[in-house]
Amino acid sequence: MFPKTNKPGFYFSLILMALVLLQTQTGFAESRIRIDLERKTQKKVALAITDFVLKDSAADFIGIGKEAKKILEKDLMLSEWFSSLQKPVFEELEKMERSTSKVDYRSWRQVGAQWLIKTEYTVLKDGKGQIFTFRLYDAVNKRFLLGKRYKASRDLLRKVVHRFADEVVMQLTGKRGIAETQIAFLNQENGGKEIYLIDFDGYNLRRLTNDHTVNLSPAWSPDGNWIIYTSYAARNPDLIMIDTNGGRRQTLHRLPGLNAAPAWSPDMQKIAMVLSRDQNSEIYTLNKDRQLERLTRHFNIDTSPTWSPDGKKIAFTSDRSGTGAPQIYIMDSSKGDQSKVSRISFGSSYNDNPAWSPNGDKIAYTSRVKKKFQIRVYDLNTHKSRVITTGSGSCEQPSWSPDGRFLIYRKRENNRYDLFIQKVGNGEARQLTFSSKGHSPAWSSYFSH
Repeated sequence: MFPKTNKPGFYFSLILMALVLLQTQTGFAESRIRIDLERKTQKKVALAITDFVLKDSAADFIGIGKEAKKILEKDLMLSEWFSSLQKPVFEELEKMERSTSKVDYRSWRQVGAQWLIKTEYTVLKDGKGQIFTFRLYDAVNKRFLLGKRYKASRDLLRKVVHRFADEVVMQLTGKRGIAETQIAFLNQENGGKEIYLIDFDGYNLRRLTNDHTVNLSPAWSPDGNWIIYTSYAARNPDLIMIDTNGGRRQTLHRLPGLNAAPAWSPDMQKIAMVLSRDQNSEIYTLNKDRQLERLTRHFNIDTSPTWSPDGKKIAFTSDRSGTGAPQIYIMDSSKGDQSKVSRISFGSSYNDNPAWSPNGDKIAYTSRVKKKFQIRVYDLNTHKSRVITTGSGSCEQPSWSPDGRFLIYRKRENNRYDLFIQKVGNGEARQLTFSSKGHSPAWSSYFSH
């Protein structure tokens, strides 16, 4: 029933015709330019990206190099680790250094660059692909850091550039970047809701389902190959699993009544879900042998499960507090509410949609603040929460980026529903969708290479 966790690179087998590793120097421990992830404030690294150099004499009529550079710049700026040097600052220096392997470190430092990216590419003679060579240099420490060569078809250009951007972030932080990640969400269409996918940078929008019905609560598998969701296509809220190319699907669970709010365990061995088979909404887990285990046993409503990264705990929503309003609780993932259940949300009459951070130290959730909904983040170490969204409109349905630095959420304002991304801690929100009909965002985990 469940997909095998060792399925070889299903997603990424579609990305690259070939991938060749150039001579690579990570030099992590020796480099003085490295981001300390524990620091609250960080100065951004000044980065120069030169024009992509076309190696042969063939004309690039469709502007592949310009497009690739634009994608790379945006990826790295959106990571919020870098500040971009504008081309007028280094234009003359760039003209003198047409070769990607030639670097005058002193001159680059003088124009303000700490890191430098040079790229050259070849358009294949059949016109069906390109070969890109990326090189990353540390101008401060006078060293070559990273080299990568990718051969890819034209329609996979974005994925190639996203991958290299993530490699650059890895060099800086020791942690994978999120340029390759995607977001699933619902979009209202003709009285129903269909699932769409979109890249982290807001491009490459594509429709995953065409069910002509109401779909709810899309959730990614930890390997990024599958999405589970609730569908009313068979006139019952059934649990459906679909691969991220939309080619394969199966009914995962079908019982009379509600089969909803799915959440995959980190090891992909179980799925937490909400069933109404007991005349009430209760949380169950479904294992790979299709065996159900009931976790909650309360006469009030229990819903919206989310797993801790180690798989030992589940946070959920319940109105069991006696106030008649939903609150956020944590329980043991194996014993359910037969073990100790801890309430973590206070100070608001309505709290819902918990989302456990990938780092395991925070839980984001929807909280009523005055007359609007905002996103709160609860710190499991300090046992304190704070509101991270401000301004007009109501913010709901948070989901974490796999590096734990950003949240995506739905913002509702003037009958418009769109998705926004915001860095946790500081920074302004970035609007991701503009359809005015977006719901229920779910950020993918890192994809398996």
